[in-house]
Amino acid sequence: MNQEIQVEQRLSLYDIVKEKREEKQVPISRMVYATYFSESAIQKIDVEQVLTKQIKELSDTQGQITGFLLIRGLFSLHLVETQSHVMNLWMRNLYAEYRKEKNIYSMINIVTVNEDNPTRCFDRWYCENLFQTGPQLSDMDKTEAQCQERVWELYQQVCNAGIKHSSRTQKDKQQNKIANDVPISLDDINMLLHKRFMSIEEYNELYLGDIKIELEQEKVYPQTLPLTRALEYKDLGE
Repeated sequence: MNQEIQVEQRLSLYDIVKEKREEKQVPISRMVYATYFSESAIQKIDVEQVLTKQIKELSDTQGQITGFLLIRGLFSLHLVETQSHVMNLWMRNLYAEYRKEKNIYSMINIVTVNEDNPTRCFDRWYCENLFQTGPQLSDMDKTEAQCQERVWELYQQVCNAGIKHSSRTQKDKQQNKIANDVPISLDDINMLLHKRFMSIEEYNELYLGDIKIELEQEKVYPQTLPLTRALEYKDLGE
């Protein structure tokens, strides 16, 4: 009798392990967006504290969010990694925050979106605030091709910085800043906040908002468009 029970237990354990190994990994969506904060707003609140709380709340209730938020004065660059449905929730919340009468953002530009990533670059969500002043924005004179090339370089730099930092020991993480591996110039900031990139309003209208399609008097129910590959870095400007 005891032998039969042991056999059943072993078979059950084997089945569980087998099922776990065969389980398909959920692809990770990765987005990079740039923001310019409202100077009057950030003088009154701790932006890092507010965003850290928002990330934690969504991660705890919907699914893990990893990535990196770099704050340089009024400018920020944010790479977010998570499952598609969580990404949509984060972007909806971001847009809702942007639409408030009193909000911390004066501008949000979508830089890149990539849906089908097999792994994450960051082991958790990090935020580094360099406590700088400015920057003051100016005109950008880069060509379309130059913008695409530089965006790809920045995307690679942030992803590689995440892989590098995630492999460090806890002690090394405390002694090394991710920002050291992500050099961003004033020219880069002016480029990332240029009107050439998709704004948060345009992104919401195209990919998050409900739309109605009417064909020859026939109405189709509103549909919510999923996160799409149309905004991948390789398609910028097309």
